[in-house]
Amino acid sequence: MKYKVKDSFKKIRQYLMDALNIDSRKYQLVLNVVLIIVINIAAATLSIRFDLTAKDTYSLTDRSRETVSGLDEKLKIKVFFSKDLPAEHAAVYRYLKDILEEYSFYGNRNFSYEIIDEDKLEAQAKDYGINPVQSRELSNDQVKVRNVYMGVVVQHADLIEKIESLTSTVGLEYEITSRIEKMTGKIDRLLKLEKPLMLSLYLDEKVRDLPIDGIGKLEDLLKNAVAKSNLVNYDKIQFQVTDPSKSGIKELDTLYGISKLKWGAMKSRSGKPVSAGDGYFGLVMEGNGRFVKIDMEVAPTIMGTNVITGLQNLDDTINNSVGDLLNSNSKIGYITGHGIPEIRDKRNPEGAGLFAELLSDIYSLSEVDLKSQDIPADIRVLIINGPVDAFSEAEKYKLDQFLMEGKSVILFVNSFMEMNQGEQGGFMGNMPMIIPVSSGLEELTAHYGIKVNKNVVLDKSCAKINMGPMPGDYPLVPLIEKKGLNRENLITKYINTALFIKASSLEINENLKDRGVAASVLVSTSPQSWLMEGRMNFNPLYMAEPTGVEMKSYPVAAIISGKFESFFKGKNIPAGISAADKRGSLSSSGKLDATVSSGKSELIVVGTSEINSSGFLNSARKILAGKNEAGAFSNDILIHSMVDYLAGNSYIPEMKSKSLDFNPLVKSGDQTRFILKIINMGLVPLFVVIAGLIVWRRRIERKRFIESQFSGGIK
Repeated sequence: MKYKVKDSFKKIRQYLMDALNIDSRKYQLVLNVVLIIVINIAAATLSIRFDLTAKDTYSLTDRSRETVSGLDEKLKIKVFFSKDLPAEHAAVYRYLKDILEEYSFYGNRNFSYEIIDEDKLEAQAKDYGINPVQSRELSNDQVKVRNVYMGVVVQHADLIEKIESLTSTVGLEYEITSRIEKMTGKIDRLLKLEKPLMLSLYLDEKVRDLPIDGIGKLEDLLKNAVAKSNLVNYDKIQFQVTDPSKSGIKELDTLYGISKLKWGAMKSRSGKPVSAGDGYFGLVMEGNGRFVKIDMEVAPTIMGTNVITGLQNLDDTINNSVGDLLNSNSKIGYITGHGIPEIRDKRNPEGAGLFAELLSDIYSLSEVDLKSQDIPADIRVLIINGPVDAFSEAEKYKLDQFLMEGKSVILFVNSFMEMNQGEQGGFMGNMPMIIPVSSGLEELTAHYGIKVNKNVVLDKSCAKINMGPMPGDYPLVPLIEKKGLNRENLITKYINTALFIKASSLEINENLKDRGVAASVLVSTSPQSWLMEGRMNFNPLYMAEPTGVEMKSYPVAAIISGKFESFFKGKNIPAGISAADKRGSLSSSGKLDATVSSGKSELIVVGTSEINSSGFLNSARKILAGKNEAGAFSNDILIHSMVDYLAGNSYIPEMKSKSLDFNPLVKSGDQTRFILKIINMGLVPLFVVIAGLIVWRRRIERKRFIESQFSGGIK
């Protein structure tokens, strides 16, 4: 049978050669060309795709595929990118095209995308409110600055979402998919609204006469913005102007957070004298049982006049406020008081304004004051961000029972705090004093299984800071690399590095497994770490690597999950807990001694809260991503991923971490480096010599063989 098939192929080959009148070499060439054509046709028809990148950078996650394949209405993505961009921006454009091809491949017939031609770019960008950004490029030893377009518009039904300055590929898939999901959900909620949304301008009559540029045209400006916004919001927005002094509305500061505008004696816009006074001035949108205060303030200029800030792109601001009112984002609790940074503090580098902004894309942070209120029943994840002052027994009881209901807590702990000693004489008189912190939550976490030690971890693998003319290592800021990130947990699986500061080491109870509680270390410092204990001094000059001290890796973030035992088991219920509070939403009396059988408690403990401060978040972006400050970098993703994991959004960490810029090389040990040097300096040249000898020897043998063939038999 074998020979029959072989003979058949020979006959077919001979027949084709005779029919085409070609020899065997030309036949082989024709056969190769035909094979190439057939393979290309098959590839185009079957659409087989391979992504060989480590993180499937050019492939969509399952969540994105489900989202784009389930569209019920037309959705179009328009790309506004200028031509001849610098290399780093051209790379963003290429990646965007590739990822949109993926969306198109998995999307249904309702999905499409369009790349706007260069000749139509400026006009269409203006129509959609896409503003140009400045791009710098080096040409002929000169730095040229020009305005370019690098934006994306997502259009779904009458709704529009924009990405105006797309300068990085980091998390691009997340940016697109999250907007698509947001828009599809917003349309459903807009159509189901029973009452329209109300945009209210609270303007005291006395404020109208003040010399503020643009105050007379403010109402018309807002009316036009509302009319424009209604075009994409199904006419669901109404506008009204209210004078609090006449309507009887008082205490707008406590109701909406609108502060009174105060002024001294001055002249009005018409030149008439105005006596000193105060009055309300603010903009609020209400509806769907919520309200959003829109930032709009009066600020002085360097010319001595007063202007209204926050009026740029008013229609976009109103559209975003509509989205905030209608969003179905998961509500995340944020404990207040106890010296915890405020989420509304956007100006203070030590505030949590940037932290709140980081989570606001899909989460709604709800402040919880344990002193005066219970934890709302619809909150399933609670954040405690660096408490300083002690919690009462009643507050600790509320937190304990929250966990016993099968819910989750993220605790960022500071073991020490810095206190400014003021102006004092003498050497280092202005150095801050480091004092220990005890909030009382440490005993709770130790009971559950994670002990926070009274120390600070220093690491030889660390960030550099300016120390005089040259930058120097700052061991107080460990640079966490791949080996220090748990590759088995979704929180840290997809990031390559992170930056910590003033972190205390953690200890996990070895008996947790016997209790049915799973424990994992999320983040650890490098094996070249040591501890600062006792008297603290954060001056880098006092952080030299010690001698005779054990150097090892220390955990600085960990997670435990399972059935917890209550801290208050066998104890009396603390005073101040009413009967209605004793079982939260589960019962009206008694207390939970363990996690409910139908739930699972989860607790993440991080040995520092300073990674959440606005100042450090900005610094970490610069250190981890070089000069590129755009997009979400590793620290942002790490913090976001902790909340994602506990909130049940486990698909987000992978999506946000794609195309991370900072991917450090794995450092080799001294022995490994020595062996590599020996190979490079000795073995490589030796291999070249050996190869040369082998070639030389084969040439001699070949020469002898040829001589023996042609000289044989000659006499």
